[in-house]
Amino acid sequence: MEMNELFYKNTYLREFDAEVISCTPIHTAESPRFEVILDDTAFYPEGGGQPADRGILKMNGENSVQDSTFPADGYSDGLTVHVQDVQRRADDVIVHYTDASLPEGAAVHGKIDWARRFDLMQNHSGEHIISGLDVITIDLSGPLTWDQLMEIEREANGRVYENLPIEITYPSEEELKNIQYRSKKELTGRVRIVTIPDTDVCACCGTHVARTGEIGLIKCLSMIHYKGGVRITMASGGRALRIMEQRTDIVNDLAKQLAVDPALVLDGFARVKEESFEKSRRIGEIMTMYYGARADALPDGRKLTMEFEDSMTPVEARRFCEFLLEHGKGTCCAVFTKQGEGWYYVIGSRSIDVRPLVKTANAALSGRGGGKPEMAQGTMAAPREEIEAELIRFTSAEE
Repeated sequence: MEMNELFYKNTYLREFDAEVISCTPIHTAESPRFEVILDDTAFYPEGGGQPADRGILKMNGENSVQDSTFPADGYSDGLTVHVQDVQRRADDVIVHYTDASLPEGAAVHGKIDWARRFDLMQNHSGEHIISGLDVITIDLSGPLTWDQLMEIEREANGRVYENLPIEITYPSEEELKNIQYRSKKELTGRVRIVTIPDTDVCACCGTHVARTGEIGLIKCLSMIHYKGGVRITMASGGRALRIMEQRTDIVNDLAKQLAVDPALVLDGFARVKEESFEKSRRIGEIMTMYYGARADALPDGRKLTMEFEDSMTPVEARRFCEFLLEHGKGTCCAVFTKQGEGWYYVIGSRSIDVRPLVKTANAALSGRGGGKPEMAQGTMAAPREEIEAELIRFTSAEE
C-alpha cells in the first residue's frame, strides 16, 4: 500500500486530513489498543534514533473518547482518539496505535503534539552538528577530553548562529557514489541525505528544522568512558534551555545556602568539605577516647564480650569491636547498635572463626549477614536479652 509521508514533504505540518483504511483491535491486559492505518499521515514513525510522534485524530462519530490531552486545541466540542505510538512495519506501512477505535472509511483530522515534535527536531538537528564536527557519532569511538568537547560545543553553536540551511535530498545511485556521507550501516535503494553546509552530511530518516538558527542552543551535559571511547549526553533548543534553567536554580540555591556568589559555589563547597573533614577527624578522636573509657571498665581475657550501644554508626561499631579485640577484652567480641526496631552487629575474633557463631545466631534471632572468619557484620531483629542468651549459650556449648 502506498502512503503519503507528509512528515517528509513538510516537517512543519502540524495538522492534516486523512481517511481510515483499517482499524484492528489489539488485545492487551492493560488497556484497549488499536492499530490504525491511514491513507495519509504527518505522524512520524519511530526510526533513525528519533521517537514516534504523538497526538490526536478527530472525527465525528461513535467509538471515540472525549479529548483531554489538548483541551485548548479548538476541538473541545468534538470527539477524539489519542495516538500513543507510531511504527513503520516491515512492509513499509505506517501504523498508528490509538486508545480507541475508528470506523473504516471515516474521515479524520490529525493533529500532532507540535511542542514535542519541534523539541525532537531541534535535538536531532543539534546532534547532527556535534556529530559532523567530530566526524563520528555521539557514541564516540575514540578518546576525547572535556576541554576538546567544549571546543566542539562552541563551534557547534557557532554554526547555529550562522543560521545555515538544512538540506534534504534523495541522490540517485550514481550521485550517491560521489558523496561522502556518514551512515551507521551500508545502505541500498533510495537514500535520504541530510546536509548542513560545511558541517555534516549524513544518511538520515529523521525530521529536522529548516535552518540551524531554529536549534537555538546546543549544550553538552556530560561525558563518560564507553566501550573504548566516550558517550556524550547533550540537549538542544528548548530542552537545553529548560535543563540549564534547572541547573541555574540549583547553583543559586547552593550559593544562598553557602552564603557565596553563584560564581564561587565551588569555593564554598570546598570550604564546607574541608570543615566537614575536620569535624569527622575530631569526632573520630573523641570516639577513640570513648572506646578507651568503655574498654577500661571491662575485665581482660574473657571468652565473650558483648557491648550494646544506642546510637553508634555501623563504622563506629566496627571500630569499637576492633578496639576491644586489640586491647584483649575478649576472645570473641560483639558490638550491637540500635537500628530501627532491631540491632546492627559486628562480631570479631583474633583467634577463632566467628562464622559458625554468626550462622547459628542469625537463624535463631531473625538475623542477616556474614563475613570473614575474623569478623562478620549484619542485623538481628530480636530483643537484647534474647541475643545475649543465644551468644552465651553458643559459646558455652563450644567449651
